[in-house]
Amino acid sequence: MDKETALKLLKNYIVFLKTKKYNIKSAYLFGSYAKDKYDEDSDIDLAIIMKNLENNYEMQVELMILGSKFDSRIEPHPIDETDFNSTYPFAYEIMKTGIKIL
Repeated sequence: MDKETALKLLKNYIVFLKTKKYNIKSAYLFGSYAKDKYDEDSDIDLAIIMKNLENNYEMQVELMILGSKFDSRIEPHPIDETDFNSTYPFAYEIMKTGIKIL
């Protein structure tokens, strides 16, 4: 899958999640697709910034199940909006190299 197709897929996935009432503030494509270093086996890393996220692990599993309906390579990474700042190394990397979708 090329990068443009992956971006369209993720946009559709985010729209779907918003219709399910997930409190999504923003979303970023990051990792190999954002850096143009992907291949046919690469996962599609998606940071999903959410308001009032209580359990990252449970939410990640839930989002992965929903994402598999679109493409099994979607790898959602939920992050609470209060943690999404430049002092958090994972968030900093996403801000620096990611592509904002929402």
